[in-house]
Amino acid sequence: MLRCTAPERRDVPTPRGFALTDGEWRCDVEAYREFIEAAVGTTPPAEFAADDCYVVGTRLEGFIEQRRIDGEWSEELSARYPDVESLEQIEALALFLRTCEADYR
Repeated sequence: MLRCTAPERRDVPTPRGFALTDGEWRCDVEAYREFIEAAVGTTPPAEFAADDCYVVGTRLEGFIEQRRIDGEWSEELSARYPDVESLEQIEALALFLRTCEADYR
């Protein structure tokens, strides 16, 4: 389970796989393994370092932006991926990874 500081700039989403406890934001990234592999084209490592968080987080942000540009950013998109239940989960995962990257550096 990855852990990072809860971001102050917005309310932290707590969809399935995420928890917020005492200012620490946690995510079971393993729960999103198949989604990450399909969406960003890379297998997430068993143990994330700052560079891993950067690579996966950046690619996931690109995935989100491309789907928005293509007009595919709707709840129908999340139905294509069994690991995610909503667009909020996808956005939370991207924000989480970028926050972890900053913490780990």
